[in-house]
Amino acid sequence: MSIARCTTPFKVIGTTALSAMLLLAPLAPLASSAEDQSSPLRTYLAAKREAIQDQSAKPGTPTAIHAKVTAESRSGVRRLRIGPTGEFQYISDSGRNYAGYNLGAGSWDSLVGTLASSVADEYVVQAAVQGVPLDGLDVVFTSIPERKSETLAYPNNLSYVAYIDSPATDAQLQALKRAVHENSSAIDLVTRPQQVSHADVEYIHSAAERDPKLPPGLRDFITEEKRPAVLARQVKPGAGKARPAEPETLVARAHVEPRTGLRRVFLGKDGYHQQLHDSAPGLLGYGLAPTVEEHLLGVTGTCLTHIFEVQAASRNVLLDSLELTVDGQVSPRFGSNVRSPARYSDIRYKVRIESPASEQEIDALRQSVEATCPLYNLVKDEQKLEGSIVRGAYADATR
Repeated sequence: MSIARCTTPFKVIGTTALSAMLLLAPLAPLASSAEDQSSPLRTYLAAKREAIQDQSAKPGTPTAIHAKVTAESRSGVRRLRIGPTGEFQYISDSGRNYAGYNLGAGSWDSLVGTLASSVADEYVVQAAVQGVPLDGLDVVFTSIPERKSETLAYPNNLSYVAYIDSPATDAQLQALKRAVHENSSAIDLVTRPQQVSHADVEYIHSAAERDPKLPPGLRDFITEEKRPAVLARQVKPGAGKARPAEPETLVARAHVEPRTGLRRVFLGKDGYHQQLHDSAPGLLGYGLAPTVEEHLLGVTGTCLTHIFEVQAASRNVLLDSLELTVDGQVSPRFGSNVRSPARYSDIRYKVRIESPASEQEIDALRQSVEATCPLYNLVKDEQKLEGSIVRGAYADATR
């Protein structure tokens, strides 16, 4: 397959104070050649290669992943806390037409963003392993949602374009792409069916009538805001009316910061919501953001939490609190004992619910959530993913 060439010059965009500071900070020793000194990303790749060699000389151990999602009281927004102490947090929200406030990216957008970032990260790692010089890297990931049944739809038709600025040959870049697809734990997560446990529910019975002195809470959000929005979506178009609009393409761009390897992710066509991902500590990570492996699994938890809200609204089940945890592990990427690529395993969910509903109603709620949750089923199913490479720096006239 030939590699397309892009000759449009890169457009400089504004940065936040944090990213500007990171862009200017000399975090790795410069290589001796003048050519490498003119390319911060090549300097970073040389340091990454040394870190990989150091990890490869030691026994590798699996990485435990833990994330917690809380439905926040009256607003219903999903707060995602990543890591054992919840040191990294994201807000996931719906649009106003679905009883949200657009305070954060939705789960579908976040999934596409984490996939873009994970692919970009794997290109950097494999370029370091293979000694392929890179001067710039952006990955644009797209997905066209697809309806699997009357009650289930999720992001599908997964594809990406890697914009690579590099003097490497076409053959080197094709070999690089093959290595990315063979080794990426994220690509494996969405392209192979995964063994995922049923959610373990911790049920706490609450009073049927709330204390009127208490401020409005989650049950008020479910009944007064989410339920009308959900029921409005369930109304089927009448005869002679226009067919529902085709699903809108999801898009995200991950930009690799050349001096640090951090990935800045712009979600949606307008890049309104942004996310930041870092590398693991042993692979030149700086502890500034979660790894994409952590965030990717956490995003499935935000989706499940949202569908608990949706199904509770649809079935008129009152909820007073809703908290979900997701755990799993990723096998080591490098190590003296590593013989296969890193892969996810032991993915499990636990839900803590306070509700005046009966145990039978809560179990029926859980079953309906698992049957209709987009990302829960996406991970359980098998997807196709295609990728291509365009030579040249990424350019977007809107930024």
